Amino acid sequence: MAAPWPHNSRVAVCLSWDVDGEAAQYVRFADRARGQLSELHQRLYGPQVGVWKVLDLLERHSVPGTFYMPAYTARQHPDVIRAFVRAGHPVGLHGYLHQALDTMSPEEEEADLVRSQGVLADMLGYRPTLYRAPSWELNRRSPEILKRHGVRSDSSLMDDERPYWLDTAAGPLLQIPIHWLLDDAEHWGHTRANRDKAIADPDTVFRLWSTEFDGYYASGGCYVLTLHPFISGRWAYMAVVDRLVRHIRQFPGVWWTTLEEVTAWAESQGSELPRRASPPPEPVA
Repeated sequence: MAAPWPHNSRVAVCLSWDVDGEAAQYVRFADRARGQLSELHQRLYGPQVGVWKVLDLLERHSVPGTFYMPAYTARQHPDVIRAFVRAGHPVGLHGYLHQALDTMSPEEEEADLVRSQGVLADMLGYRPTLYRAPSWELNRRSPEILKRHGVRSDSSLMDDERPYWLDTAAGPLLQIPIHWLLDDAEHWGHTRANRDKAIADPDTVFRLWSTEFDGYYASGGCYVLTLHPFISGRWAYMAVVDRLVRHIRQFPGVWWTTLEEVTAWAESQGSELPRRASPPPEPVA
């Protein structure tokens, strides 16, 4: 049965962007960042060029977007944050330096979250309560830490096509699922550090993304597209995103929304949504 989306809509569509900027390079390839410029400058294309194309696309089609941004990137590019606020697009937490959580101790992970919340709150004028893990990798302890610090929803796991409540010791945390298939980096993420990765044909990616949407439309899911301005901000790839938006616009009953609005809707549904627990740390005997 399709989820009872607002306005009797058949499907929810969330266009989201992870505005990573140069942050990840400092933790993923620290030695290279100290001596090499190519990857840093490639990633700068996102906040310097790509994100402005994204904002133009959203305005042209009159659809909302959701932006997740490492706090370090936000500090380096305050004009981007100001543009999101002016346009009314919600901004979510995405780590401080896009550091993978599985490299952190519990204390480091919590400190990173608190630091990120403080930086973004000062810049946004509100305390962000949306979260997406860098590289979509949560530790077993992460949902509880997020819940304890006021995070209302996370969008990092891949076990469904609709939102659900994930049990934590601090209470249920809303999970808004995503998938690698609907991430531009998996198709076009060709960088100096990843030059063996072939660049997928744009038409192929459009077929994948549009076919997935058709399935979400039939089943009543929450279609979350995850993009990066330094990747799909390039002209050839932006054309695919534009084409996808136009494809979706042909369907009646689409709720063009944000992950903030989906979170608020889920909170209004309460126990009507499924409630689940993560698999145990060891196989069940």
